[in-house]
Amino acid sequence: MTVSAVAERVEEAPAAKLELTSTAALLFSANAAQYVIIGVTGVILARGLGPDGRGVYGLINETALIVAAFPGAALELAGIYLIGKRRYTLQTVFSNTLSWSLVLAALCLLLIPLVLLSGLTLFGMSSAEISVGLLGASMITVGDGSREYLLPLNRPVAYTGLTLIPPIIRLGGVVLIVLTVGLTIDRAATIWLISLAVLLVFTIATMMRHVSFRPRVNWKAMKAQVSFGSRSHFGWILQALNHRLDVFMIAVMVGTGGVGHYLVGVNLAELTWWVPLALGTVLFPKASAMDSESNFEMSAMACRRTLVVTMLAGLGLLLVAPTAIPLVYGGNFVPSVTIFLILLPSGLFYTIHKVLGSSLSAHGMPQATLYAGLISLPLTVGLNVLMIPRWGITGAAIASDIAYAVNAAVILVLFVRVSRLPLPKILLFNMSDFRAARDNLKTKVLDRLRKDDSKKEKDL
Repeated sequence: MTVSAVAERVEEAPAAKLELTSTAALLFSANAAQYVIIGVTGVILARGLGPDGRGVYGLINETALIVAAFPGAALELAGIYLIGKRRYTLQTVFSNTLSWSLVLAALCLLLIPLVLLSGLTLFGMSSAEISVGLLGASMITVGDGSREYLLPLNRPVAYTGLTLIPPIIRLGGVVLIVLTVGLTIDRAATIWLISLAVLLVFTIATMMRHVSFRPRVNWKAMKAQVSFGSRSHFGWILQALNHRLDVFMIAVMVGTGGVGHYLVGVNLAELTWWVPLALGTVLFPKASAMDSESNFEMSAMACRRTLVVTMLAGLGLLLVAPTAIPLVYGGNFVPSVTIFLILLPSGLFYTIHKVLGSSLSAHGMPQATLYAGLISLPLTVGLNVLMIPRWGITGAAIASDIAYAVNAAVILVLFVRVSRLPLPKILLFNMSDFRAARDNLKTKVLDRLRKDDSKKEKDL
């Protein structure tokens, strides 16, 4: 069977067949495992490099993510939407996305000699460190743009499995250099690059089972992808700035040590983002293949239930993290506790943003996040300019919380206007949710008991 035939056959099974709860649970489990691995790596890096070194390493990562994502045009998200609506084949939209990704990757690579020759320094990073970020960005651009298509292919196991490759390699590599030659920023960054290269290779190998990995532009489909993707992407750019601009402002106003303290607190607080992140990631391709009424009903249910889970996760972290941060990271990171406490409510705001924003995008309104960003980003910048000089990283955390709340409010208002659902149905856990949770738990317990009984019978 040819590759194109395989692609056509896969598209006959729409993304609506994705099981929302189990797939989101799979992504959440992978994220949890990933965070444990990243957490251990982060502790080693923080203790070995100190706040300044940890800050520079974090800036390299952030630079790569921003450079890779900002010019991306969200063609992969547009492709997922168009596949769900059965307007174009998987191969067509994937080839368009790949073509665009390769162009952007080439531009990143061309910038490296210019940065090195100019001796550019930025935000406390040397020209060599900026170049490492650009090299990482080139690999992220191609890999991420390809990997997103695994969910509409109904390959959640492959999708989640690939996300675990980089953190495992980074942990193993960091431990190895600590035990042998000693930890430095350059060596840690080299391990980071190796992990991205391995991930790219595995992503290409996985995708080649479903599509032909060749760049080719279908201009009609590209026009549709750019139309949808640009509306989504400009909103994503504003959201990314909303989430990470404060890191670079801290680097300028406080220094790399402040970045190191800030990122530890941020990363721990963002543990509460895992559930809505996993759910929103699955919800978009699934909802794209559904009618509007079903999409909104499902999304409202997902939002109110996820808010409860996020709140419980936050309470659990509140009991552990304030004591664990100085104990695990060292006394130098005591300021990170305050940042964590301030940003802990951000998971609730992110739940509304991610779940309802994904629903609106699947409805054909990817510009919803753009509207929210146009309001919240200026607020972020203004508050950071006002607060960081006065209160340092604490001011940055307060500014972020306010901006996240405003962002969520805009998304919520848009969802209510379009879906015409009442606020309680979107935000408040109700008896039907309780009964569903009870029945689901009962089913799992009974299934477990049956498996145990079956095992005992086989043993006998």
